[in-house]
Amino acid sequence: MSRRKGSCLCGALTYEIEGELDGVWICHCSNCRKVSGGTGNAILIVKREHFHWLSGEDYRVTYKLRPTYTITRCRTCGTPLPAEEDENNVYLTAGTLDDPIGVGVKVHIFCGSRADWDHDMEGARHFDERSQ
Repeated sequence: MSRRKGSCLCGALTYEIEGELDGVWICHCSNCRKVSGGTGNAILIVKREHFHWLSGEDYRVTYKLRPTYTITRCRTCGTPLPAEEDENNVYLTAGTLDDPIGVGVKVHIFCGSRADWDHDMEGARHFDERSQ
């Protein structure tokens, strides 16, 4: 079974996931846009028993949006880490993995909730690094 490690920006929180991934889900719902601060949230759906915290218990801060939805962030750097919405899965922010994911985007969901400025990505200029 493959294993991948991930962490927050400052490295205080680390975790490991086990198993194969079936793809990245891009969620455009208003909650995910606010959590990520961007166009949506790139998430990996991982079985709860395949997710393990490795370090940083004292740095975990959780916010309960509703009884069934909890968001975890790093107390120091604020990186959003797993969200928990049901008892079977963990919704992991894909950008926090330190190891290669090995899969691409599988699906975009809640596209009806996309921000009004998030519709013309093809017409926008693209750069490999920051623009000048």
